[in-house]
Amino acid sequence: MKKSIVTIVICMFGFLGIAQNQDPNSPVYDYNYTDSTQTTHDSTSTGAPVEDSDGMAAKMYQRVIMPFDSSTNLITYSGIMEQEESGSDSLYARAKRFAEKNLGKGKEMYEIDKRNQKLVVNGSIPAFAYINKYNKKSIGKYQFKITILVKEGRYKYTLTNFVHESEISASGGKPMRNYFEYYNNSTTNIQSYDKVLRYADKDIKETIQMLQIAMREPKLSDEDDW
Repeated sequence: MKKSIVTIVICMFGFLGIAQNQDPNSPVYDYNYTDSTQTTHDSTSTGAPVEDSDGMAAKMYQRVIMPFDSSTNLITYSGIMEQEESGSDSLYARAKRFAEKNLGKGKEMYEIDKRNQKLVVNGSIPAFAYINKYNKKSIGKYQFKITILVKEGRYKYTLTNFVHESEISASGGKPMRNYFEYYNNSTTNIQSYDKVLRYADKDIKETIQMLQIAMREPKLSDEDDW
C-alpha cells in the first residue's frame, strides 16, 4: 500500500514538472484577437474551440470565406442581372465605357464576337488597407480578369484570376505578386493574408456595385417637371 502511495506522489510531481517546463516557443492562439475589417459574410474556423481555465470556450480566429468556382477552383465573383428595358447593344456599350473608365489604363481589352455580346478585360483596381473608418493606405493593386456577357434585357459578369501586386519597395525592387488562392490556402501568416482578402472583398464588391449602377438605363426627366 505504501509503495502505491509513493508511486502516485512521484507521478504527480513528474507531471507538474513537465507542465512548468513547457516550451515557451510552442504555438499558441491569440484569444484576444479582433479584426475591425471583418465583414458580415460567413467565415470558417482554423480549428476546434479550446476550453480555457474557467471552462469557457475560447474563440478561435476565423478566416474569411471567399467565393469559389467549383469547376476552376479559383476565387470568382459572378452574377446575372435582369434588366428588361435594356437592349444588348446598349448594355455592351455601357460595359465597355465602365471598363475603360474604372479598370485601369493601358489594359488590353478583348472584344470576342462581332455581335457585341461578350467583353473580356484584363483589369485592375487600387488596393487599400483600411486602418479605420476614415483612414486607409495603399497596398498596391488587385489585377483580375472580368468577363461581361450581354443579351437582350440581361447581362452576366464574372471576375476571376485575382492577383495582388504590392507597392514598390523604397529600395526600388520589384513588387511582390501573389494569387488570392495562395493567400487563402496558406498555412503561415494566416491573419496577415486573411486581412488582405478581407480588404479585397470589400473593394471588389464596391467595384461590382459601380458596374451595376453604370449598366442601368438613365432616368428620363418627366416632361411636366420643368
